[in-house]
Amino acid sequence: MGAGILLAYPIAYAYLKYFFLDFSDENVVLKKTLFVLAFIILNELIIRGRGKTPAKSTYFWYGIMGIVAMTYTTGLSEFVSFIGLHLCAFYVAAVSNGILVEGKTGSYIAEDIFGSTVIKAFSGFVNIFIDIGKVFTHKKKPVSDVQEVKPAAASAPVKKGSAAGVVGGIIILIVLFPVFLIVLGLLCEINPMFNDALSKLFDSLFDLIRFDFNPRWLINNIGYIIFAIPTSLYLYGMLSQSAESNGEMEKKTYKTIAEFRTICRKVSPIASCIATGMFVVLYLIFFIFEAKYMFSAFSGYLPEQFTAAEYARRGFFELTGVMFINMLIYVLITYFENRELKGRKASVALMVALMSESVVFAAVSFSKLALYYSRFGYTPKRLLAIWGTLIFAAGAIMVIVSVLKRKDMARGWIFFTTVSFALMSILSTVLYFAVGGVE
Repeated sequence: MGAGILLAYPIAYAYLKYFFLDFSDENVVLKKTLFVLAFIILNELIIRGRGKTPAKSTYFWYGIMGIVAMTYTTGLSEFVSFIGLHLCAFYVAAVSNGILVEGKTGSYIAEDIFGSTVIKAFSGFVNIFIDIGKVFTHKKKPVSDVQEVKPAAASAPVKKGSAAGVVGGIIILIVLFPVFLIVLGLLCEINPMFNDALSKLFDSLFDLIRFDFNPRWLINNIGYIIFAIPTSLYLYGMLSQSAESNGEMEKKTYKTIAEFRTICRKVSPIASCIATGMFVVLYLIFFIFEAKYMFSAFSGYLPEQFTAAEYARRGFFELTGVMFINMLIYVLITYFENRELKGRKASVALMVALMSESVVFAAVSFSKLALYYSRFGYTPKRLLAIWGTLIFAAGAIMVIVSVLKRKDMARGWIFFTTVSFALMSILSTVLYFAVGGVE
């Protein structure tokens, strides 16, 4: 526990300076990889410090984070990798402690991430001070989701050396220390003689480690120093509160959400058929008009009026948008359709037709990209577009299986999306070095 407390602030500082707000191109992969390693160490220390062992599936997510970090600049996209690393870190806080809402990775993953990033993080915001007090007083804290705070009697005297006194003193020192550094830096800027005197003082004190006091460095980094405080409280709070949870709150959340979903299912399948049917018919008419153009890439030939670049780009993003809208239609109908009323079979049939059309759209998009790739070769953006097309196609296929077999396939799609991104990032890195980089 003590090691985790000591690491929280340095890791938060490094996160702000070398990860979140790092706009330099120097040692990017090394910085991201070292931060991921530091996060994993911190999480392990906090969990094991509370007498628990991380769930086995945690190491899968550790591996994904490591791969994405090591392929950060040569993978599919730095932005997507940035978002992906954060989502994995948030999810690891829940999965490593076995406190998933559904009990496993599945369609409640958004609730799992929200629970870590908001509920656990902010409810555990002061955990670091509580744990510091525990280190000094050697008192064990009970495992629970909600810590009951009992008001102290007004007349109760404050004992010398109590945990409250230790924690209060540490809080005051933490708050005032950055203020002291700011004042010190400003005074050094005002008076060069004062600056020289302090520099000589620090030179003599830290001569063994060659420490050179630089007030301008202090001023340039004071923002990181200050904001690392709430960041460390947030990070430690999220991991420690997750580690202290016994999963009871997540079970209640699952029950509540499941009941809410049942209550929401009021829409007649006939209305669902009308809504889905409109899109199915629209896409069929569109296929008739665009069939020759859309499917020409399967034969490797281009329409006469288009170059390969124009053909690949024309309509690609629009098709991606259509596939996204189709998935949104499925989610809405799944949440609001009453599956016990008349017309359910017809609704299922139309949903299968809609998702089949999404698979066709994905195949057309893939053929466009494949033709473009065969002519102009590798770039990370082209691989990213191919990956996006694949996950939409996989999503549509899993929806078809889900509605036909009445089985939730969200778990399979999540793992497919995650693993495929990691593998495509590795492939992109191999190709990047094989072609000698990309301009």
